Amino acid sequence: AVNIIKAHGGSARESRLVKGYALNNTVASEACPKRITDAKIACLDLNLHKARMKMGVQILVNDPEKLEAIRRREVGIVRDRIQIILASGANVILTTQGIDDLCLKYFVEAGAMAVRRVGKDHMK
Repeated sequence: AVNIIKAHGGSARESRLVKGYALNNTVASEACPKRITDAKIACLDLNLHKARMKMGVQILVNDPEKLEAIRRREVGIVRDRIQIILASGANVILTTQGIDDLCLKYFVEAGAMAVRRVGKDHMK
């Protein structure tokens, strides 16, 4: 199949044929690779953000050590979620929603390409 991607500001003479799959999105971080060969793509329809409390929920903590333990657990949950994605063999992660800096750090360390806010039409 052939997909034509239009880039604003480019002329028809600058067109080129790309063998593989090209997206008209930018990577989530400059440290992510821009090109991947033998890609294994994970298409996600979820937010890759640190877990947050629901609206109206409050937690009162008097002990600073307990507060630090809660923060470590939040980071641990994010790390475990990213490790599951990477353990599946995926080296290109496409999500229709956002990716926060903590998640990006783990993807960059693994050498994976992460792209956020990809249109659902590109996911198909």
